[in-house]
Amino acid sequence: MNKRNILYVLLTLIFCNQSYAFTLDFPKDGSVKVVGRDLFIDSKQVSIWQIESKMSREDHAAFYAEQWKRNGNNFGVTTLKTETVVSKLYDNALYTAQVIQHFPHSIAVVSVSKEPSNSLKRIVRKIEDLPSPSGSEILNNIKAKDGAKYSNTLVLKNSRTISKNMNFYQTFIQKKGFSVEKAQVHPKRTLGVLLARKGPNEFNVTFERKNNQTFVTAIKVDTDI
Repeated sequence: MNKRNILYVLLTLIFCNQSYAFTLDFPKDGSVKVVGRDLFIDSKQVSIWQIESKMSREDHAAFYAEQWKRNGNNFGVTTLKTETVVSKLYDNALYTAQVIQHFPHSIAVVSVSKEPSNSLKRIVRKIEDLPSPSGSEILNNIKAKDGAKYSNTLVLKNSRTISKNMNFYQTFIQKKGFSVEKAQVHPKRTLGVLLARKGPNEFNVTFERKNNQTFVTAIKVDTDI
């Protein structure tokens, strides 16, 4: 969804108890982009928005702080060198706003994380786990459904070379019946890409080598599971 200026955005995420509901408001001058809805990230159901505002970083963070602190305890603000983080735990859902200055604007990444619903659990069970080379550290594992497409994104790092990581995933996708369309490593061995397809299904992997570690992002998109 393209960024657009709007006078007012009110996204009501209702987690009801007997007395009141919690609502999530964005600044009136905010340009709002939906990053993802109902993603399955590290065993949680997560929705994410990106908001760009003309306010300063401090004022933008204060906007969330003012509205969130009114709804009970379990609230906090952390100011770091490059960002301000506002967090709120309400009815077993974690609200987080990470705000940075990006002159002349400020940008906030707002997320709501909670236990997955039964419907999301059913979707996740359909999505195959992606393998990782031995010795890898998993940085992120994201599963999602967008229309008829089911995706799994695995982000990891390890000490293997790009070529060894690429060989690992080439072996995996060929066993799954994918045809490799591109497998390329930069001459300096710092970057690599692997693209494969099986009918409408796609498997893409990018590799980056830095600080004696290889960072891998593998994305598998299926339309027929």
